Amino acid sequence: LRADVVVPERMETMIESIRKKDFEAFGQLTMRDSNQFHATCLDTFPPIFYLNNVSQRVISLVHQYNAFYGETKVAYSFDAGPNAVIFMLEPTVNEFVEVVKHRFPPKSNGQTFLKGLPVDRAVLSDGLHSAIASDPNPGGVSYIIVTKPGPGPMESQDATMDLLGGDGFPLHCV
Repeated sequence: LRADVVVPERMETMIESIRKKDFEAFGQLTMRDSNQFHATCLDTFPPIFYLNNVSQRVISLVHQYNAFYGETKVAYSFDAGPNAVIFMLEPTVNEFVEVVKHRFPPKSNGQTFLKGLPVDRAVLSDGLHSAIASDPNPGGVSYIIVTKPGPGPMESQDATMDLLGGDGFPLHCV
């Protein structure tokens, strides 16, 4: 039923929200679809558990952040695993990265926590601090890759354009 009815209908709605540049509709649909996919996985026998404790904390953080602003400024989805993909408009990036760093302080293990596009530091208001107050989870998030929409996947003939190294991990971008 999901593949035959729900997904095609949601795809039409998703395409329309993107055409209209309606982030609220896009974000709500993205999160609802992610939740439904993972609920379907839990409804199998034996159940499939893709999300973990950190995934659940990320979901909670996104909802707390959006509730603080009274609108959908950030949306989540998850791959077939515990890895969050977070969507937001460019003006929200700096602040939400600070929110993630506040909730999931990086461990100082010599690795780069922020990868991809540069992010400026942001100062979080006292109200936002209160809205997202929770026990920090140091090291819960290994790293953040900041990207933006582009033309889609392309095969590179220039190794300096590659996003991943030979080990499969993201390269540090300058």
